Amino acid sequence: MKQLHEPLYAPNYKVIGNCLYEIKNSKQGPYDKKLCNFTPWLVSEITVDDGVETTSRIRLGGIHETGRTLPEIEIPTDELGSFNWLYKHWGIDCILEQGVSVRDSIRYAIQTTAPYAKRQTVYTVTGWRRVNDRWQFLMPGDDAQAVCLPGKIGSYSMERRCEDVDIATALALLRSEVAPPEILYPLTAFTFLSPLNSFLKRVGCEPKFVLFLVGKTGSRKSTLAALFLSFFGRFTGAELPLSFQDTHNSILHHAFSLKDVLTCVDDFHPAGRMDETKLTAIAQSIMRAYGDRVGKGRLRPDASPMEARPPQGNAIITAEFPPDLGESGTARYFSLELRERDVDLYSLSLFQQQAAKGVLQRCMYGYVEWLRESCLRDLETERRFLSSLRERFERYRAEFQKSGILCHGRVPETVSWLRLGMELFLSFLKAKQMLTHEEKAETEDRFRMILYQLAARQAESITQDKPTHKFIRKLYALLESGQVCVLSKNQHHAFVPQNCIGYEDDGFFYLHSEIAHKAVRKLCEEQGESFTISHKSLLKQMAEEGLIETASGQNTKSVRIGGKSKRLACLYKSRVQQIMDTAL
Repeated sequence: MKQLHEPLYAPNYKVIGNCLYEIKNSKQGPYDKKLCNFTPWLVSEITVDDGVETTSRIRLGGIHETGRTLPEIEIPTDELGSFNWLYKHWGIDCILEQGVSVRDSIRYAIQTTAPYAKRQTVYTVTGWRRVNDRWQFLMPGDDAQAVCLPGKIGSYSMERRCEDVDIATALALLRSEVAPPEILYPLTAFTFLSPLNSFLKRVGCEPKFVLFLVGKTGSRKSTLAALFLSFFGRFTGAELPLSFQDTHNSILHHAFSLKDVLTCVDDFHPAGRMDETKLTAIAQSIMRAYGDRVGKGRLRPDASPMEARPPQGNAIITAEFPPDLGESGTARYFSLELRERDVDLYSLSLFQQQAAKGVLQRCMYGYVEWLRESCLRDLETERRFLSSLRERFERYRAEFQKSGILCHGRVPETVSWLRLGMELFLSFLKAKQMLTHEEKAETEDRFRMILYQLAARQAESITQDKPTHKFIRKLYALLESGQVCVLSKNQHHAFVPQNCIGYEDDGFFYLHSEIAHKAVRKLCEEQGESFTISHKSLLKQMAEEGLIETASGQNTKSVRIGGKSKRLACLYKSRVQQIMDTAL
């Protein structure tokens, strides 16, 4: 191959004094026509693969007539002939000669150097990919495959070696006093679940939740999140890949690229009412993206549909308090509460030092290599692995459903995914002779008990976020504060106050349901909380949950008040008291 500073052009081009010439013919014979005062050539042709589609880029090099080496630049292939890149990257002293065909001649000359240019595929996505009929885990730092992640997510990397001491360090972290087991165990499970995402998706049970790490300022929640992200790169509490200062479009764009790895959206910490509304909207967008794994539908300029780009990895969100997302949003996350003195700073410092040396990255490399060699070595082994993932997920879900814990339908699935992540991690440790069979079983049992306790708390949190329960709690607050009132059903009232929303007796509240709904919605707005359910939908849900008495399929009843018939919602007082007792 010719040296880059001696580009080989087609025979009808030549270089004189570092300037590019074209050999032209005339009646008087051939002559040299100057095209530009520099010599450009193709250094490499790059295929950029983002996991959905490929685009082409080229890298150009050159020498100015003064002998100055022009910096190598990278541009989209289809921009070569426009020369809009020339002055921007190489300066105003790179001059094209006059003439209608000059640009096209230079473009052609550059393309004739293509046979001597390098060919390269660059991936802008991480995670599992079949390359040359062999599974590869794409990460920056791979000598075999070029992986490039832009900007804030550029700290992801993986050292391509693993020793026993690296694996032992990960086990020591699980058993350490860095944080309580109810924090460390789920974080560990979530971390080692992440490389399974691609395969779980193939069998129809891709993880669909976010891990919420909640704690006051100074609780070290961001630092702890960074420690577990260090299995996939080099991170600190001050240098996490994503944050609530980013736009939701930016967050979700990067979430697609971070396939089969763990990421963190840091610091849900509103500074005021307006800021809380903005950040809550971002949180809601993140929850739905990870909770549904459905990307936004977009169109190309020619109106053809683009491939969706949903999140492909897993995410931790750090927050001082959980955002008000309603029942559906709350069901899409699993919350871990970090109290002020939960983190042992001395132990944390020791493991941070190991993370900075790449120890945790090397352990994760050992884990994905173990998966590749033991579960993905051939098509039959891969088929059995996929089948076992589905079987274990369904078994764990069924076990939880039999536990008697009443909860939202998403909670058993979240528990199953976390148990699956822990099981694969412990199986890896056992295969590397770091755990005995008995120790593995004991750790799995302990984690199951921890998860069930956390799930029970999560179930209570989701229940409290039900629109019906929220309506009753807010209604009770309005009644207690005197902002609204109810009158006795069995007494005559010559005067009805303006803030009256209904009546009561020993068994029921008889509500003007539209007025009560409007009063609760107004209170929520004043408190910066969401209450978006419509009046009709609220009554329907209350009827389905047995909170109101119905008649003939109607959610309101005709009730005699003061000799007149009124259409009212009949709310059981006993159910109201149950909900209020639970809230307390």
